[in-house]
Amino acid sequence: MKKTILALFTVTLFITSCTNKVEKNKSGTVEELGQMNRDFAKAMNAQDAAAAANLYDENASILPPNEPMITGRENIKKYMQGFLDAGYVSGSASTFAAESDGDLGYETGNFVIKMKGVDGSITEETVKYMEILKRNQEGKWMSIYGMWSSNAPEPSN
Repeated sequence: MKKTILALFTVTLFITSCTNKVEKNKSGTVEELGQMNRDFAKAMNAQDAAAAANLYDENASILPPNEPMITGRENIKKYMQGFLDAGYVSGSASTFAAESDGDLGYETGNFVIKMKGVDGSITEETVKYMEILKRNQEGKWMSIYGMWSSNAPEPSN
């Protein structure tokens, strides 16, 4: 009887550990993959650069338009604080494509940004973005690379 209980326990433990591995490597839904940028908009709208940066992996990089690549969460936080200080008012993200294979995925979408100018006027711009995402140990999708560019036409000379 003890051997039967021990065998059942061992088989149950084995099945449970296999199931957990499958769940961790399960692909994310569009909703799950898009959550990072919805949380980013929420943090930025709260004027919280630290919360925005915490959505990026510790060693993540962002590739802002017309600027050098910025690497590391602390540097991303400083960049985001500069963006807030430059007049960021609000923004919203909308996903138009996302996919993953196990613990690695991507999301693309639009981000509508409202900025306050030095004269107090509010301008609105739509940018397109792409995030390369990796699921962390807790199962949360974190950006490891992010880049964006404006949808506005280039100014004519």
